[in-house]
Amino acid sequence: MNALRQESPDSFAEELRSAQVPILGYLVRLSGNVTDARDLLQQTNLTAWEKRDSFESGTDAVAWMRAIARNHYRNESRKRRSRNTVPLLDSDLEHMVESRHEEREKEDSRKRRLLQICLEKLPEKQREAVEKFYLEGFSLEDVGRETNRKVNAVAQVLHRARQNLIRCVRQESHRGLEGDELQEI
Repeated sequence: MNALRQESPDSFAEELRSAQVPILGYLVRLSGNVTDARDLLQQTNLTAWEKRDSFESGTDAVAWMRAIARNHYRNESRKRRSRNTVPLLDSDLEHMVESRHEEREKEDSRKRRLLQICLEKLPEKQREAVEKFYLEGFSLEDVGRETNRKVNAVAQVLHRARQNLIRCVRQESHRGLEGDELQEI
């Protein structure tokens, strides 16, 4: 995760945007209801924005927001209990959902590291095209102009890059590298 600069609300807003899908998924698993999860996500976003100055640069924004979301979920559960309604999840099930979410986050992080390793192994021409097209959002035409290539040539470079990335990720996965070993590479 990129380090946030306290003075840059745009950086924090980007971290907030990138956390939406994982936090919504977490809240759906906790609440068992998409509508409730969306309401809780809005509350989480408001709290995160209000407390953005307390977010520590360089830490995991998703984990920070997950803690906020968990607190909102627990508060909502307490309110429901006080209204004599059935709680959404008991504490054992809540713990199980939390553990499963953390496992998914670790696996997603491992996959991102694998992809980054493989991206770095691509020939420069392929890596440049992938970064411009997929990471920076350039169109094929824009990549062609930036790299002095025709659109068909850019598409061919991207096709080869995808094939190389797929092959590399499979090879790296089969090597059985653990998370710690991946960080050292």
